[in-house]
Amino acid sequence: MRDIEKDFNYYSNCIGLNNRSIEKNMPIAETFHRVEGRPGVASDLCMFSLQNCILQYGRGDTLEEIRPTIWTWVEANEIKARIVKAIPSERSGQKSMYQRVTLDTVYDALTMMAFAKALHFKPEEMKRLINAIGHPGEDALIDEAARALGDAQRPVAEACKFPKVYDPLLEVWRCDPAERPAKLLAFSKVWKKKIKPIYWSDSLNGADGAYFGYWCFDVALTAIVLGIDDEKLRDNPYYPKDLVDAARAK
Repeated sequence: MRDIEKDFNYYSNCIGLNNRSIEKNMPIAETFHRVEGRPGVASDLCMFSLQNCILQYGRGDTLEEIRPTIWTWVEANEIKARIVKAIPSERSGQKSMYQRVTLDTVYDALTMMAFAKALHFKPEEMKRLINAIGHPGEDALIDEAARALGDAQRPVAEACKFPKVYDPLLEVWRCDPAERPAKLLAFSKVWKKKIKPIYWSDSLNGADGAYFGYWCFDVALTAIVLGIDDEKLRDNPYYPKDLVDAARAK
């Protein structure tokens, strides 16, 4: 167990519930009988597979046990991209809604890149994951991370879509390397408060089954990719230190 907020059975039950929905809807998402409902079905697949990665992590699964769920998330995002691309012009409002970058788009992208680094994805695997993330040139933090992980031709946005949340973390990426440890530590200390606008930030106090974990994978990715000494981060209960250790292991 990595996350002691809930017990083993809680995580297992949530994973099972999500898996049942994924197994039911993944094969039919692109042929769902209501065409206008297909983007919603695909979005749910993305959400449930993301949640399962984090639920498995909290339950204490090994990273290798989580690997297939990451690929489920990648496939779900590829399905969603195809469905959204096919939305006709007369439903442009719906298309725009599903194409926009949300706060969870950013967090999810950084989280999956962190898992990919911890699992030592091969270049072709990383390329597929980054392509599934998409949104090149739309959010500076996603772009900086994606370029650092091999997407060398990716355009980089000037700013974050959510500056009140992520400007301090973007500053870590763009500041003098000597300043990075202190700036990352400062952001990690206010991470839970900063992430408050995201839909799951108070889920521990919500309905049963809503909680799937509070983990600053975005901070971890920054430490991993930029080679930042994380000794002072390791007492933070939200910091996934074993994921960082796995990424740094040869």
